[in-house]
Amino acid sequence: MKKFYLLFTVMVLMVLAACGNGESTSESEASESEGQETVEVENQFTISDESSDGEEASEEVSETVEVPVNPEKVAVFDYGALSTIHELGEADSVVGLPKGQSASTLPDELEAFQGDEYANLGTLKDPDFEKIAELQPEVIMISGRQATSAMIDEFEKAAPDAQVLYVAPSNENYFEEVKHYTQMIGDIYDKSSEAESLNADLDSKIEEVKQKVADTDETMLFIMANEGELSAHGPGGRYGFLFDDLGFEPVDEEISTTRHGQAISYEYINDRNPGIILALDRGSAIGGESSSSTVLDNNVIQDVDAIKNDRVVDLDAKLWYLASGGAMTTIGQLEEIEQALEQ
Repeated sequence: MKKFYLLFTVMVLMVLAACGNGESTSESEASESEGQETVEVENQFTISDESSDGEEASEEVSETVEVPVNPEKVAVFDYGALSTIHELGEADSVVGLPKGQSASTLPDELEAFQGDEYANLGTLKDPDFEKIAELQPEVIMISGRQATSAMIDEFEKAAPDAQVLYVAPSNENYFEEVKHYTQMIGDIYDKSSEAESLNADLDSKIEEVKQKVADTDETMLFIMANEGELSAHGPGGRYGFLFDDLGFEPVDEEISTTRHGQAISYEYINDRNPGIILALDRGSAIGGESSSSTVLDNNVIQDVDAIKNDRVVDLDAKLWYLASGGAMTTIGQLEEIEQALEQ
């Protein structure tokens, strides 16, 4: 009888131990199932679509979303945000980005992403949704070029568990928006203090350039060249921060604020007679062969002050047209403006 009770006691203890182990395993699995830590961020942007009558229709998105902290698989469709991720030392989290054919659209600042370890996700305007579906990223970072209903739907179909997050600054309060998204990316990667440092560097450069702009009394014209055509950008527009925030005096206060600027002629440039011309060649940014310097080589404008005094600056087209919006890429833009003022 004693042996029976002893055997029974041992068996009970074994069952309890097994239950305890099972409970421990269960708790561990439950902990894992809770998922990784997340951070709340504001996802605010405008969805722009073309309506049935050919006019542009827009829808405002404003939501608070949960984004994984230190995500391991991020697809990035904004070069400015990508430069911030790289500067924060988190490039390993990037699984893919749009490179175009033979990495033709990557700015020099992002040459580190040319390698095959970073999948080519098509182009900024034509994402490779099949590759995105294959990679299944946790986060997809987008900007204005992808902010259409059709594209967002395709992103959600390709990677239904991914958070589609807008990370590009708007024209209004441009520098503050750049800093906002830099800080957002820092929070996502648990590197808030590093992001604050990047923003401090940006603030310092902004103040330096503002002072130099204040010291000049010359008017400025921002020109975009595109396959022989010229357009101007002024206050309140795509590159409005040059006037609204840095203080350049525009040659014309009434320049259209549309994203593509206002079509202008050589006669227009001659009549306005800018003291400084900042020239951006869209063609070279997207793989063309044209040059804004070549386009501006015209007899009609040879007596314009900016041309006579060699104050025409060819801007880094990829940096300005494709990669603006990050703290470091914005500092790069400001450094080019400094060069313009020192010529």
